[in-house]
Amino acid sequence: MWLGGASDAAAQTGELIASKGDLIERTLAIVGTQVITLSDARAAIRFGLIAGPPPAEPAAVTQLLVDRELMLREVQRYAPPPPADSSVEAGMDEIRQRWSSANLWSRTLDETGFTEVRLRAWVRDDLRTVAYLAQRFASASTPTESEIAAAFAQQRVEFERAGTTFAQASFILRDRLIASRRAELIADWVTDLRRRTDVVILPQ
Repeated sequence: MWLGGASDAAAQTGELIASKGDLIERTLAIVGTQVITLSDARAAIRFGLIAGPPPAEPAAVTQLLVDRELMLREVQRYAPPPPADSSVEAGMDEIRQRWSSANLWSRTLDETGFTEVRLRAWVRDDLRTVAYLAQRFASASTPTESEIAAAFAQQRVEFERAGTTFAQASFILRDRLIASRRAELIADWVTDLRRRTDVVILPQ
Protein backbone atom coordinates (compact mmCIF):
# COMPACT_ATOMS: atom_id res chain seq x y z
CA MET A 1 0.00 0.00 0.00
CA TRP A 2 1.38 3.42 -0.97
CA LEU A 3 0.37 6.27 1.26
CA GLY A 4 -0.57 9.71 -0.02
CA GLY A 5 2.38 11.71 -1.36
CA ALA A 6 4.34 8.78 -2.78
CA SER A 7 5.67 9.70 -6.21
CA ASP A 8 6.21 7.41 -9.19
CA ALA A 9 9.96 7.77 -8.69
CA ALA A 10 9.60 6.65 -5.09
CA ALA A 11 7.52 3.67 -6.14
CA GLN A 12 10.20 2.59 -8.59
CA THR A 13 12.80 2.49 -5.80
CA GLY A 14 10.54 0.69 -3.35
CA GLU A 15 9.93 3.69 -1.10
CA LEU A 16 6.92 4.21 1.14
CA ILE A 17 6.34 7.88 1.98
CA ALA A 18 3.81 9.47 4.33
CA SER A 19 1.67 12.39 3.26
CA LYS A 20 3.91 14.82 5.15
CA GLY A 21 6.90 13.57 3.19
CA ASP A 22 8.59 11.39 5.82
CA LEU A 23 10.21 8.24 4.47
CA ILE A 24 8.47 5.27 6.06
CA GLU A 25 9.99 2.37 4.17
CA ARG A 26 12.54 1.73 1.48
CA THR A 27 14.27 -1.29 0.00
CA LEU A 28 17.98 -1.14 0.79
CA ALA A 29 19.12 -4.42 -0.73
CA ILE A 30 17.93 -7.69 -2.21
CA VAL A 31 19.77 -10.92 -1.41
CA GLY A 32 18.50 -13.66 -3.68
CA THR A 33 14.77 -13.15 -3.20
CA GLN A 34 15.01 -11.72 0.32
CA VAL A 35 14.44 -7.97 0.67
CA ILE A 36 16.33 -5.94 3.27
CA THR A 37 14.41 -2.81 4.19
CA LEU A 38 14.98 0.48 5.92
CA SER A 39 12.93 -0.76 8.88
CA ASP A 40 15.25 -3.78 9.17
CA ALA A 41 18.25 -1.45 9.35
CA ARG A 42 16.59 0.90 11.83
CA ALA A 43 15.60 -1.99 14.07
CA ALA A 44 19.10 -3.49 13.91
CA ILE A 45 20.48 -0.18 15.15
CA ARG A 46 17.85 0.53 17.82
CA PHE A 47 17.84 -2.99 19.27
CA GLY A 48 21.60 -3.54 19.01
CA LEU A 49 21.25 -6.54 16.69
CA ILE A 50 24.58 -5.95 14.95
CA ALA A 51 27.79 -7.19 16.56
CA GLY A 52 30.22 -4.47 17.55
CA PRO A 53 29.61 -0.72 17.71
CA PRO A 54 26.39 -0.04 15.77
CA PRO A 55 26.59 2.30 12.76
CA ALA A 56 24.68 5.53 13.29
CA GLU A 57 22.86 5.47 9.93
CA PRO A 58 20.70 2.74 8.35
CA ALA A 59 22.65 2.93 5.08
CA ALA A 60 25.86 2.05 6.91
CA VAL A 61 24.35 -1.13 8.32
CA THR A 62 23.15 -2.42 4.93
CA GLN A 63 26.34 -4.35 4.13
CA LEU A 64 26.24 -6.02 7.55
CA LEU A 65 22.64 -7.08 7.01
CA VAL A 66 23.51 -8.41 3.56
CA ASP A 67 26.27 -10.53 5.10
CA ARG A 68 23.85 -11.74 7.77
CA GLU A 69 21.31 -12.77 5.14
CA LEU A 70 23.96 -14.57 3.08
CA MET A 71 24.99 -16.60 6.12
CA LEU A 72 21.40 -17.28 7.10
CA ARG A 73 20.61 -18.61 3.63
CA GLU A 74 23.44 -21.10 4.03
CA VAL A 75 22.24 -22.06 7.51
CA GLN A 76 18.76 -22.73 6.15
CA ARG A 77 20.19 -25.00 3.46
CA TYR A 78 21.65 -27.33 6.09
CA ALA A 79 18.78 -26.92 8.59
CA PRO A 80 20.70 -27.35 11.87
CA PRO A 81 18.67 -28.03 15.03
CA PRO A 82 16.85 -24.95 16.34
CA PRO A 83 18.21 -23.30 19.48
CA ALA A 84 16.56 -24.04 22.79
CA ASP A 85 13.65 -21.78 23.70
CA SER A 86 15.52 -20.83 26.86
CA SER A 87 18.42 -19.54 24.76
CA VAL A 88 16.06 -17.46 22.62
CA GLU A 89 14.40 -15.99 25.72
CA ALA A 90 17.81 -15.21 27.21
CA GLY A 91 18.65 -13.33 24.03
CA MET A 92 15.38 -11.42 24.23
CA ASP A 93 15.99 -10.57 27.89
CA GLU A 94 19.45 -9.26 27.03
CA ILE A 95 17.87 -6.88 24.51
CA ARG A 96 14.97 -5.84 26.77
CA GLN A 97 17.20 -4.93 29.71
CA ARG A 98 18.57 -1.97 27.75
CA TRP A 99 15.20 -0.25 28.24
CA SER A 100 14.29 1.22 31.61
CA SER A 101 10.55 0.58 31.35
CA ALA A 102 7.97 -1.49 29.52
CA ASN A 103 6.49 1.68 28.05
CA LEU A 104 9.79 2.69 26.44
CA TRP A 105 10.22 -0.85 25.14
CA SER A 106 6.74 -0.84 23.58
CA ARG A 107 7.32 2.59 22.09
CA THR A 108 10.54 1.45 20.45
CA LEU A 109 8.78 -1.56 18.97
CA ASP A 110 6.11 0.75 17.56
CA GLU A 111 8.66 3.22 16.19
CA THR A 112 10.63 0.52 14.39
CA GLY A 113 7.59 -1.37 13.15
CA PHE A 114 8.85 -4.51 14.87
CA THR A 115 6.89 -6.92 17.04
CA GLU A 116 8.23 -9.18 19.76
CA VAL A 117 7.41 -12.15 17.53
CA ARG A 118 9.55 -10.76 14.72
CA LEU A 119 12.35 -9.81 17.09
CA ARG A 120 12.29 -13.26 18.66
CA ALA A 121 12.58 -14.82 15.19
CA TRP A 122 15.59 -12.58 14.52
CA VAL A 123 17.26 -13.71 17.75
CA ARG A 124 16.51 -17.35 16.93
CA ASP A 125 18.05 -17.00 13.45
CA ASP A 126 21.15 -15.36 14.91
CA LEU A 127 21.58 -18.19 17.41
CA ARG A 128 21.24 -20.74 14.61
CA THR A 129 23.89 -18.90 12.63
CA VAL A 130 26.29 -18.71 15.59
CA ALA A 131 25.93 -22.45 16.18
CA TYR A 132 26.45 -23.20 12.49
CA LEU A 133 29.58 -21.05 12.30
CA ALA A 134 30.99 -22.65 15.44
CA GLN A 135 30.56 -26.08 13.87
CA ARG A 136 31.69 -25.22 10.36
CA PHE A 137 34.81 -23.30 11.42
CA ALA A 138 35.74 -25.26 14.52
CA SER A 139 38.96 -26.38 12.85
CA ALA A 140 40.63 -22.95 12.83
CA SER A 141 44.28 -23.89 13.31
CA THR A 142 45.85 -23.63 16.75
CA PRO A 143 48.83 -21.24 16.77
CA THR A 144 52.31 -22.58 17.42
CA GLU A 145 54.39 -21.58 20.44
CA SER A 146 56.59 -19.41 18.22
CA GLU A 147 53.51 -17.58 16.88
CA ILE A 148 52.30 -16.98 20.43
CA ALA A 149 55.73 -15.69 21.43
CA ALA A 150 55.75 -13.33 18.45
CA ALA A 151 52.30 -12.03 19.37
CA PHE A 152 53.42 -11.51 22.96
CA ALA A 153 56.40 -9.48 21.78
CA GLN A 154 54.09 -7.26 19.73
CA GLN A 155 51.71 -6.74 22.66
CA ARG A 156 54.25 -6.79 25.48
CA VAL A 157 53.40 -3.28 26.71
CA GLU A 158 49.75 -4.22 27.20
CA PHE A 159 50.57 -7.29 29.26
CA GLU A 160 53.37 -5.72 31.28
CA ARG A 161 51.09 -2.82 32.19
CA ALA A 162 48.55 -5.34 33.50
CA GLY A 163 51.23 -7.35 35.30
CA THR A 164 50.51 -10.40 33.15
CA THR A 165 53.30 -12.94 32.70
CA PHE A 166 54.02 -14.68 29.41
CA ALA A 167 52.62 -17.93 30.82
CA GLN A 168 49.36 -16.18 31.70
CA ALA A 169 49.24 -14.20 28.47
CA SER A 170 49.81 -17.27 26.31
CA PHE A 171 46.27 -18.52 26.93
CA ILE A 172 44.82 -15.12 26.04
CA LEU A 173 46.97 -14.84 22.92
CA ARG A 174 46.11 -18.35 21.78
CA ASP A 175 42.40 -17.53 21.96
CA ARG A 176 42.93 -14.22 20.16
CA LEU A 177 44.90 -15.82 17.34
CA ILE A 178 42.34 -18.59 16.89
CA ALA A 179 39.50 -16.04 16.87
CA SER A 180 41.37 -13.91 14.32
CA ARG A 181 41.96 -16.88 12.01
CA ARG A 182 38.36 -17.98 12.38
CA ALA A 183 37.19 -14.47 11.48
CA GLU A 184 39.38 -14.53 8.36
CA LEU A 185 37.92 -17.90 7.31
CA ILE A 186 34.38 -16.62 7.81
CA ALA A 187 35.12 -13.42 5.87
CA ASP A 188 36.50 -15.45 2.94
CA TRP A 189 33.46 -17.72 3.09
CA VAL A 190 31.03 -14.77 3.02
CA THR A 191 32.92 -13.28 0.07
CA ASP A 192 32.44 -16.57 -1.77
CA LEU A 193 28.73 -16.59 -0.88
CA ARG A 194 28.41 -13.11 -2.40
CA ARG A 195 29.95 -14.35 -5.64
CA ARG A 196 27.44 -17.21 -5.79
CA THR A 197 24.35 -15.19 -4.85
CA ASP A 198 22.46 -12.43 -6.62
CA VAL A 199 22.99 -9.41 -4.38
CA VAL A 200 21.61 -5.99 -5.30
CA ILE A 201 22.48 -2.92 -3.21
CA LEU A 202 20.11 -0.10 -4.12
CA PRO A 203 21.33 3.53 -4.28
CA GLN A 204 20.79 5.36 -1.00
